[in-house]
Amino acid sequence: MDKQSPMTDALDFAKANWWMFLLGGVLYILFGVLALARPAEALLALAVIFAAFLLVDGVFSVVRALAAKGADGRWWVFFGGLLSILVGLYALLGPVNTVLLFVYVIAFQAILFGVTVFMFGVNIRKAVSGEWVLYVTGVVSVLFGLLLVWAPGIGGLSVSLMAGAWSLVIGILRVLFAFRVRRLMRSATN
Repeated sequence: MDKQSPMTDALDFAKANWWMFLLGGVLYILFGVLALARPAEALLALAVIFAAFLLVDGVFSVVRALAAKGADGRWWVFFGGLLSILVGLYALLGPVNTVLLFVYVIAFQAILFGVTVFMFGVNIRKAVSGEWVLYVTGVVSVLFGLLLVWAPGIGGLSVSLMAGAWSLVIGILRVLFAFRVRRLMRSATN
């Protein structure tokens, strides 16, 4: 069996899913515009949605763990679910207090997103010209996340504005990458 190189696999993935990059980019842009236009409302709404997500995810984790009688590791899932429920309830009861927790979640998500996008660029670099967009996306995202970790008390409005600006930049870069991959696909079929 002929095994493809990681570069070809990454390229095939990008070609098959270019529309996901485009859709994600458009969603990032929409959130960015909304967060920049109405920062206070955006941050509070996101904190409440985040709290609800934690609560629902916790409930599902507890239910899955209890249903998986005898499965290895189910108690870790159970206790993780209980922790999510407690944090979700705390956050829903005090959404203003949740903003700081939400800031840290945004920070760590931005860092993880940045690292994964940068590494995807490394995997695809020999097959696609313009992978620099992925490198820039990754670096901007990591720097944003590190800034939030370093100075979480910069204020809710500034966090919302920074998240909006970050989202807008990331969205534009993702849209650019999607069109580059699509153009690569079209040139390969001609």
